[in-house]
Amino acid sequence: MDPFARKMILGMVAFGSAFLLMAGALSVVYFHHRPRCGEAVVSEATSPDKQWTSAVMERRCGEESPFFVHVNLRPAAEPIRLSYFSGRADQGEVFLAEQESPDIAPELEWSSPTQLTVRCSRCRAALVQKRDERWGPVEVRYQLGP
Repeated sequence: MDPFARKMILGMVAFGSAFLLMAGALSVVYFHHRPRCGEAVVSEATSPDKQWTSAVMERRCGEESPFFVHVNLRPAAEPIRLSYFSGRADQGEVFLAEQESPDIAPELEWSSPTQLTVRCSRCRAALVQKRDERWGPVEVRYQLGP
């Protein structure tokens, strides 16, 4: 093979590899800073012993998708953790329901250091997608509407 042609092929492979690496790195940064889902904290409540924090959050993943309301539990000393690419706060999620209107939000009440009550009189049972009864040592009770 001609030495000049060999250099051209090696240069083309090196340039293509650098381009693909740069495009991949920029995609990772873009999807991290502009996640598909948006999360907003509506309210928070801390357990009586200040060990656990519960948060009511609202999620929307795109312009045409519905709003979801969810309750997340976490140790009080830790922040809410969002998934790197999707931007969703799935870790510690114990309750998830599709919202019919933006003003539907559950109320949180800690009855004891390890018992949380989620009240949502306007949440329809048909729209509830997740309802965990326990998260670690915390027992979760629900009082939902019709």
